[in-house]
Amino acid sequence: MSIVAEFISKVQHIYRTGIAGEHAYRPALHDLLKSLGDDLTPVNDPAKTAVGAPDFIVLEGNIPIGHLEAKDIDLDIRNLKEANKKQQDRYRAGLANLIYTNCLDWDFYRDGEIVASVTNANCLMGIQPRPDDY
Repeated sequence: MSIVAEFISKVQHIYRTGIAGEHAYRPALHDLLKSLGDDLTPVNDPAKTAVGAPDFIVLEGNIPIGHLEAKDIDLDIRNLKEANKKQQDRYRAGLANLIYTNCLDWDFYRDGEIVASVTNANCLMGIQPRPDDY
């Protein structure tokens, strides 16, 4: 099983409880980030930065290499509004490497500009994986 397939399986399991909120998926996100390299350390709920407090910072050794902001599964990360949009604008302006995700959709930013997007699953009558997009 690929690391993305394993991640989606964990997300499905949590989602099926019917009671999961945004923070319930963070252990699965941590495991996914950690699986990307033995030298990576994802830190959930790191200290606040000058632009706010993204959900994760990823360290390579002791060097910060990126940030990740996780939203709830039902939030469309590509059409954020109000406070979520303002937060995203701050993060994009102040964080060189940034990932925005709702565990299904992933947007990758470098220096404020989107460089890649992918959708690994849809949320239609449960979570439907899209393995061709892993």
